[in-house]
Amino acid sequence: MQILLVSEDLPVPQLGGAGKHAVLLGNTLLEAGHQVEMLGRTRAPGIDTANGFFGPLHADINFSRTGWKEQTMGVFNPLRRFHMAHRIWQAVQRRGLDWDVIHYHGHFPMLGALVPESMNFVHTLHDQGSECITKIRFRDGQPCDAQKPEACASCATPHPGALQTLVSAKAVRSLREMAKTAFTRHQAIFVSKFLENHFCAAVGPCQLRTQVIHNFIDTAKMKQALSQVQSPLAEEKKPRIFLAGRIERAKGFSAFLDALTESHLKQFEFAIAGDGPDLSELRKLHAGRAVTFLGWQDLETVLQMTVTADACVVPSICEESCGTTVLEALALGRPVYALARGGTPELVAYQQYSGQLKLFDNMTALVSALSNIERVASAFSVDDKADVRAKLPEILAVYEAGKIATARLVA
Repeated sequence: MQILLVSEDLPVPQLGGAGKHAVLLGNTLLEAGHQVEMLGRTRAPGIDTANGFFGPLHADINFSRTGWKEQTMGVFNPLRRFHMAHRIWQAVQRRGLDWDVIHYHGHFPMLGALVPESMNFVHTLHDQGSECITKIRFRDGQPCDAQKPEACASCATPHPGALQTLVSAKAVRSLREMAKTAFTRHQAIFVSKFLENHFCAAVGPCQLRTQVIHNFIDTAKMKQALSQVQSPLAEEKKPRIFLAGRIERAKGFSAFLDALTESHLKQFEFAIAGDGPDLSELRKLHAGRAVTFLGWQDLETVLQMTVTADACVVPSICEESCGTTVLEALALGRPVYALARGGTPELVAYQQYSGQLKLFDNMTALVSALSNIERVASAFSVDDKADVRAKLPEILAVYEAGKIATARLVA
């Protein structure tokens, strides 16, 4: 098949979740013999990378001068995101339209409303951006369950006035209506049932062309990385708890560390890999405690730390759509502790043994449960249930269904 993958999340110095997903899928499709090209955003000065994609990368989505002073005005502009989606569609058209499928991995769900129904277009949704302008329903330190568009105005500015509320609410309604149109016209893949359910709750009853295919990981790359680990780490005197991710409020690292008692700090060693806006502050707050902040680490180091940990904690207090950190730890056979939020409970399907994914209602319960950890030696192996190659037939089936549907329209 001739496939155009589209994502405004690359090329960038450090690739995020949706971009990684697109690159991994693209390389796997190339490996399977398909013709694949990637359309990304224009390169910022000094950015000379394809972010690991092995096929042609066209850096042609131009988002210059699209801020439209939203922060200054304290509103979500109803036209701004439509304008940005239109720029993506213009870049797609410049690549030509003679593709078997165009697969979008990005954050502008209204794009599908611009694409003619006669084209085989698929959008994979990685976050809550189809019904929430901030893409993550998280406000005041907790997941946000507000449904009325007027409530969204306080995410544009802390204390919106009547006019600001009116404008921002219109932007949210427009986003949801155009996403609904897009997902009725074209196929959409949600990476968790949680995401699909939340979208339907926000837009009301509708007939959508949506389905759920969970995120995937590259177990072949994980096995290769593990093969470079010469030997297991020497057994520490204390059990070691490992955490990895972006160090910011929604990811829950601060909430987790604050919940630890002196008893936990005497009983365990804690290692945290990752960077982010809260890293410097947390390093100062927890200096001298049994907590090691490793900063950003490469894949080999993260895998070594994961596979040799006594347990992995994914402390997100936001509603994760489908956390690849959880999938990777499960694939490596490690016990995983997380909150029962978002799409995380769905990932019990990837357990290697009953109770491997341990879910809790709140951070206090999660931290308390750490005291019952049983030290189990790592097998230094990788389970393939969540591997991209295991998921590829599901994605190709979506492509083929789209080809059949569009062929009927053209006929």
